[in-house]
Amino acid sequence: MKVISAKNKNFDKILNNLLSKRKNKLRSDYVSVKNIIKDVKKNGDKALLKYEKRFNKNKTIIPTPKKIKDSIKSLDQKVKKAIDAAYNRIYKFHSLQKFKDVLYIDKYQNKVKYKYVPLESVAIYVPGSKVSYPSSVLMSTIPAIVAGVKRIVMINPGYKGKQNAAVLYAAKKCKIREIYSIGGPSAIAAAAYGTKSIKAVNKIVGPGNSYVASAKKEVFGDIGIESMTAGPSEVLVVCDNKSNPEWLASDLIAQAEHDTLAQCILISKDKNILKKLRMK
Repeated sequence: MKVISAKNKNFDKILNNLLSKRKNKLRSDYVSVKNIIKDVKKNGDKALLKYEKRFNKNKTIIPTPKKIKDSIKSLDQKVKKAIDAAYNRIYKFHSLQKFKDVLYIDKYQNKVKYKYVPLESVAIYVPGSKVSYPSSVLMSTIPAIVAGVKRIVMINPGYKGKQNAAVLYAAKKCKIREIYSIGGPSAIAAAAYGTKSIKAVNKIVGPGNSYVASAKKEVFGDIGIESMTAGPSEVLVVCDNKSNPEWLASDLIAQAEHDTLAQCILISKDKNILKKLRMK
C-alpha cells in the first residue's frame, strides 16, 4: 500500500507517474495482442498451442472427459453446495428478465411482430491459471441458458495441464459440453475466427486481464462482445474517520485480486484510517 500526501509539492507529478505506469503497460500490451491474433488467424491450432505452451505450460488445448471428471471428484462438497446454491439464485433472477414475443394486429389487419431470437453460439471467457472464478462461469452462462443459446463454449486457461476443479464443476452444472484449456489473446482469436479444433462463435463474453480486454476490443466488429470490456479493474474509494476499515479493505481487495494491473485508490483526510487499513 503506497501512501501519497496531497501536501507534497510534487504530489501531481508523483500521482501522474503512478497512473502512467499502468497506461504505458496497457499500450505496449496492445501491440503484442494484435500480433498474437494475426498469428492465430493464420496458423490456427499450431499457433494456439504454441502460446499455451509458452504462457500456461499446457501441452493440450482440449481436456479429456476423464480429466474433467477426476478433477471434479477432488472438489470439496461444501464448494459444490455453494455453487449449486449460487446457480439456483442466479437462474431465478435471469429467468425474470426473459422477454416475450409481441404480435400486434392493427385495424387494417396488418401484423406487426417483435421476436426475440437467441444467438446460435457464445463463448464465455473464465479467468484461470493463477486464479479461479466459478462465479464467472455462472454469471456468464446462465443468461445464455435462459435466452436459449444452443452452443455455449468455455475458454479457461489452466496451468501445466490443470484447470480449477470449481470452475469445471460450475461448467458441468451449466451443462457446458465444449471446454477448452486456453487463455489470453490467442484464446479470444480462436473463438472469434475458429481453428481446426475450435469452431468460431457469434459472441465472446466474460472478464479477463489487460491482454484479454485488448483482444476483445480488437476482434469486436467481426464478432460481438459485451457492451463493455471488463479488466483490468480500477476503483476509487473516498472515506472519512467514520468509515469502517474492514469494508474499505474489502472494497479495494475485491478489485485488486483481479489483475496485477488493477488500480485501487483510496482518498482520505484522516491518517488514522489509513493506518488501520494497513493492518487489515
